[in-house]
Amino acid sequence: MTEAVDIAHNRGVQREHIDARVLSEQVALMCRLTTSPLTASVIVGIMLVWLTTADHGLAASLAWYIGLLLVLLLRWRIAAGYLRKPRDLAETKRWRAAMMGGAILGGSVWSIAGSLLLPHDPTREIVMSVFFIGCTASGMGSQAPVRHAYACLLIPFLLPYIATQLWLGGDRVVVALGFMLYIPTMLVIANRQTNSIERQIRLAIENEWLAEQLRQERDRANQARLDLEIQLEEQKRSTQRIRDLNVELENQAQELRAANGDLEGFSYSVSHDLRAPLRAIDGFSQLLMDDKSKSIGADTRHHLQRIRANVAHMATLIDDLLEFARCGRQSLEFGRLDMEELARNAAEQARSASLNEARTPIIEIGSLPLARGDEGLIRQVWANLLDNAVKYTSKVENPHITVTGREEGERLVYEIRDNGVGFDSAFSANLFGVFRRLHGAREYPGSGVGLAIVQRIVTRHGGEVWAHAEPNKGATFSFSLPQPVLRAVG
Repeated sequence: MTEAVDIAHNRGVQREHIDARVLSEQVALMCRLTTSPLTASVIVGIMLVWLTTADHGLAASLAWYIGLLLVLLLRWRIAAGYLRKPRDLAETKRWRAAMMGGAILGGSVWSIAGSLLLPHDPTREIVMSVFFIGCTASGMGSQAPVRHAYACLLIPFLLPYIATQLWLGGDRVVVALGFMLYIPTMLVIANRQTNSIERQIRLAIENEWLAEQLRQERDRANQARLDLEIQLEEQKRSTQRIRDLNVELENQAQELRAANGDLEGFSYSVSHDLRAPLRAIDGFSQLLMDDKSKSIGADTRHHLQRIRANVAHMATLIDDLLEFARCGRQSLEFGRLDMEELARNAAEQARSASLNEARTPIIEIGSLPLARGDEGLIRQVWANLLDNAVKYTSKVENPHITVTGREEGERLVYEIRDNGVGFDSAFSANLFGVFRRLHGAREYPGSGVGLAIVQRIVTRHGGEVWAHAEPNKGATFSFSLPQPVLRAVG
């Protein structure tokens, strides 16, 4: 509804603008056409002076002619003044009124010759009538562009002449009747000419307006085309940049995969090769303790025991490092996973391996959603996380561990919450690095590789691992796996 009102309003404004332009062009055309009729009036006026001098004297004829010249000059000044600069609608109407007033004044001056200075000789009077017909006909050419302007010239010009002819009577009545028919005929012709000129001007203005609208539409279309070309060019450049980035990213991914493979291979080889010297150190230390048990002192025995303990710790680190490398190299075999069963088995193993039998934690396992993944690796995730929870609740009263799971959008989330010693969450990012620990090995034994293994396994399954805790208020370890895709049964 509002759009229709706006369109109607715009059309109304456009129509008013065209009407104002039509009037301005009509008045301007009348002003431009004024010069020739005024020049002809000067010449005709000289002829009328010659025709009237014989009966009325040169003084009267010259006085009339001078008055005619002044009126012609006034009309010329009005026409020239209007053409000097563009005018708005109000000014155009005032100048049109001034020009009509000049036409009335000019017609009145011409009527003086036909009513007061009429020749007595019939021949000269016929010539004067012919001049009047010629003047009125030529006047139509200059006054017809503006409606009613010709009437302002013709009626004051001829009505006094007709009245004079009727008053004189005789054969002059026929002349008067002829001019009485001549006036409406010329007015009808002038009106038709005015309508024709107005239609031509209006058509020209509308064509000009349409041409301007077409030019604007063409400019807008060209600008839209240029914008589209720029966008297409930018899109091509963006596409090429994306391709280049993809190639670069793929190269970097290949380099990273190669580096990871080399690193894993190196870690596996080094870890495997370190086993032999460690076994040798441990074996020779044991031989020294057995063979020289009576000859060595207490300090030496203590040192040998320290050596064997550190060898055992290093062997554990090597085994864990081998396990970490194996997690990255092992191919995945996806299948349906009963997460509750995996968690319960891991909980039983963690409780049985607890270092503090007096404080074996209570482990509650809630309803866990089924998942999809490699059963052996996910089993190791549960074992490492629950071993970790049991270990860090071993020194608190009433240790308690809760395992929960839920569906969260496109993923499955599993949480292991404990009431153990906890840690500062600001350092949670350090938990999942190899050999990264937040507590001393003497307080809580371990190699610091378990959580790194958890992160590697979960990441390979397309999930995430994170942790949240507070010192002495327990910790919550969470991991997510992608939601299994359901297949329709055929």
